[in-house]
Amino acid sequence: MTKLWLGLDVGTTAVKAAAYTPDGRQVALSEAPSKVTQVPGGGNEQDMAQVWQTVTGVLSDLVAQCDGAVFQSLGIAAQGDGLWCVTADGAPAGPAMLWNDTRTADDLDTLDASGAAAVIGRGCNTSLWSGTSGMLWRWVRANRPEMAASTAHVMTCVDWIGLNLTGALATDFSDATIPFLDIASRSYARAQLDALDCADLADKLIEPRSADSVLGQVTEAAAQATGLPAGLMVSVGTLDLSAMLVGMGLHRAGETMMIMGTTAVVNILTDRIEPANAPVGASCLHPTAPVTIRVLAPTTGAAAFDWFAALHPQSLGGASAGEVAARMNALVRDVPPGANGVTFLPYLNGERAPFVAPNLRGAFHGLSSASTTGDMGRAVMEGAALSLRHCFEEETGLPTTPVQLTGGGSKNPVWCQIIADVVGQPVLVSAASDHGLWGAAALGASASGLGEAVALASRDEDLQSYTPQNHAAYGPVYARYAMISRSHRALQAELNTLRETTT
Repeated sequence: MTKLWLGLDVGTTAVKAAAYTPDGRQVALSEAPSKVTQVPGGGNEQDMAQVWQTVTGVLSDLVAQCDGAVFQSLGIAAQGDGLWCVTADGAPAGPAMLWNDTRTADDLDTLDASGAAAVIGRGCNTSLWSGTSGMLWRWVRANRPEMAASTAHVMTCVDWIGLNLTGALATDFSDATIPFLDIASRSYARAQLDALDCADLADKLIEPRSADSVLGQVTEAAAQATGLPAGLMVSVGTLDLSAMLVGMGLHRAGETMMIMGTTAVVNILTDRIEPANAPVGASCLHPTAPVTIRVLAPTTGAAAFDWFAALHPQSLGGASAGEVAARMNALVRDVPPGANGVTFLPYLNGERAPFVAPNLRGAFHGLSSASTTGDMGRAVMEGAALSLRHCFEEETGLPTTPVQLTGGGSKNPVWCQIIADVVGQPVLVSAASDHGLWGAAALGASASGLGEAVALASRDEDLQSYTPQNHAAYGPVYARYAMISRSHRALQAELNTLRETTT
């Protein structure tokens, strides 16, 4: 009888679950969209009960696809940060506020000016941003006092799902890091709580654990809702990014990978953290290994591509993402590096790495009467790639070894070549696109006593390598991008002041 490992990934816009054989072969997949509610003022929220309902539907479908199989374990991962509040009896205290919520932008400015954000920087090596739990708790306390009063525990999305599956409360080191964990001691720091005036959260935080440890077993109620067998072992949930790293076999200092998804991410594993008042990007502890993940995550990645294509539905529209990409590629393929002088700043939803500027907005620069749609399309693809290079340049300098790339953008060969040219190292792309799900499944299997998670995640994968062909050409292009970015930030600050006095 077939024995399967299950993985669950609860993303911001979609929930996915998959079943695997122990050698990493995916035998079943289920997914469904997850609704995000946009609230005036920059809010992004989800109904916690609705998220759980979506999860139960996806798991039920997956179980039905695997009729007759024996499930050995379940590992879970999800979107990170944000604020998910529950009452003493485990019910939602209010809607979940997400990682990309910017309602606290003005409050963040005051904390930056007072030096409070620097305390966070020194403790968890993270440049504080609006969608972190401490910032959002300050907003809830001031604007939804009844919700704050009824909150017994604060958690992340995956902790909420784990609670519903097993009835147990737990969080892993990856999700617990930002903003209150001190990386050096791997425990919550009173100085960081006090810096954000969040001492009242001290008894609401959940003590972190390793993601390869046992959270609990599927309860009878969860079994009825999902079709999973009661008693199935579930691992402590982790950050989706952390699960992806496990699924890619990354756990040693010096290893690097990039994501070109809706958002873009540069991930650098390190065993050396130098405390800084204003670190570049964010940091979180690896879910199983004694290293820190430096997370430099520009807010806009492939979302810029989708936005630009949607502006031209007749010429760039298509019935599938692949068709849209093919049309865009045909448009930009013959445009030279540098897009004939056109630069795109991909700050459509603000920016969080390599600098934090939630009110910043995107822009084209260098347009002339001779500029074409192809120039602009190429500039959009280059802009997202240049933002990745910007992160490397501000952190450790350009990579010196090949870099793995995943996410939707990694399926676009033209874009992969641009990224390789921009960063100056071969870009390695796996034919597999399920590393987060597979990593979660491997963590679940590890928690069930089947071995170390990274070793269990090892599987045969076909890798496509994109070798740099025009790296030298992108030296001045990057210099131009960085210069315009600096000037644009100063201009945006003035524009924000003007906007505030006229609204």
